Amino acid sequence: MQLHLESRPIGEVLVVQCIGRLVAGNEVFTLHSLVGDGIEKYGDVVLQLDRLDYVDSSGLGALICLMQAARAKDGDLKLTGVPSRLQKMLDLTHLSSQFEIYESMEEAITAAYLGSRYSRGKTGDTRPRILCLYASLDMCTFLREILCAAGFNALTTTAVEDAPILLKATKAQLVIVSSRIQMLRGKPIRAVLQEIVPGIQLLALDDQFATLDPGEAAHKLLTHVNCVLSPANSPS
Repeated sequence: MQLHLESRPIGEVLVVQCIGRLVAGNEVFTLHSLVGDGIEKYGDVVLQLDRLDYVDSSGLGALICLMQAARAKDGDLKLTGVPSRLQKMLDLTHLSSQFEIYESMEEAITAAYLGSRYSRGKTGDTRPRILCLYASLDMCTFLREILCAAGFNALTTTAVEDAPILLKATKAQLVIVSSRIQMLRGKPIRAVLQEIVPGIQLLALDDQFATLDPGEAAHKLLTHVNCVLSPANSPS
């Protein structure tokens, strides 16, 4: 089976699912192309290898090359779901210690955010961190730009299932969520997120928010955010 790659960003980390065979030729070229672009854009990349059938010497060389390229840019290439055959190959070649290998994607993403042996982490930014969860990419962009311009470190996602991963990894102080998103994993979303960070604050934006005048929406958003994060300094 030829190599097939499925990628998606989760916050500031690119996750790539590898399916099939990683061998010399088009497969290695495809991996270099996609992951190389991901390193340039995100810095940190997580490869999910649990559906990888076979890796030859060229494929392993490509993994090493991409890992070194990521670290040269102060990022990292982390591996998850490493098949037993590949793990034995890494052990035999004494390369296991060169990679950061995790049991799950969630663990790898958390390591990228909080720091690990090869990741400096993304915690150097001292701005208050806010996680925004909205089904519309356009609204996510609007929220991120308004919040960042106001001095916050805003992270957005349109995928509700990614919210727990990002909250655990980032330790955000506030989650902004569309009022249409009520449930996650069969439970109220507030309950699920508070299991991860007890006492986490949630700010729900009503359906009309997306149709407001941009200036009015920005003012309303920042007023509510400041009330939640700095109640002592908010207007009465």
